[in-house]
Amino acid sequence: MANTETDEPCNGFWADTARIRTGYLADVPRHLLVMKLSEEVGEVAEAYIGMTGGNPRKGIHATATDVLDELADVILAAAVPMVDLAGGPDEARRHLADRLGIVAARGTTATNSWHGSFIAPHVLLRHDDGKVLMLRRHNTGYRDGWLCPPAGRIEPGEDVLTAAIREAHEETSVILAHDDAVFCHVMHRTEASLPGPCHAISDYWFTFDRWQGEPRAAEPDKASEALWIDPETPPADLIPHCAQALAAIARGEAFSVHGWTADS
Repeated sequence: MANTETDEPCNGFWADTARIRTGYLADVPRHLLVMKLSEEVGEVAEAYIGMTGGNPRKGIHATATDVLDELADVILAAAVPMVDLAGGPDEARRHLADRLGIVAARGTTATNSWHGSFIAPHVLLRHDDGKVLMLRRHNTGYRDGWLCPPAGRIEPGEDVLTAAIREAHEETSVILAHDDAVFCHVMHRTEASLPGPCHAISDYWFTFDRWQGEPRAAEPDKASEALWIDPETPPADLIPHCAQALAAIARGEAFSVHGWTADS
């Protein structure tokens, strides 16, 4: 059975921290102990500047040992209120161990880990003549000048359809009803620039034949114009994965992938 004292990286660290709290820091309010951290972090920066000569007026006036001392003080300054908040030295030690495990696991590719794709709702507003509404991206940092349908991200507490209706309203000013939504496609696509360990997004496409209001580019800082296109003969400046999705929808295909292989 492991000995928690001898296994501690710094033997007796948490017990000593608890004694410091109940000793000369006994009368210091907890909120001041937490605020003390900002002072200690500043002293780390000051020592590092002194070690590297970052201030030309002072030159090099500190050593690596000085920086290490200040870093240690940050750890100690954090440990004291941790004992308070956790409920004691043993609880603080366990919390730090749990947190270390979480942080150490970041970026790993363990076979038993779960990694998810982000979800992006897409909306096709469709006229009686079959044309669908597209927006010309502007000042977004991604495919500016290209066309795409109203689309976006899911906010906390939203399902994908609710998010689609909200995004369509924000981007085109129209009001949509849940009952008018027709699910038509999902595309699982990847690109190196996409976030997360999978670098992937699942695009959910919904078609609406009815809406309230006149569709327009309601966010001029993100879209320069709104225009209707024929989905069967899309313009060359339609974002490629959107063009692929429209073609799949026209064929009645509910699912496609993009970017995973050279021909997808």
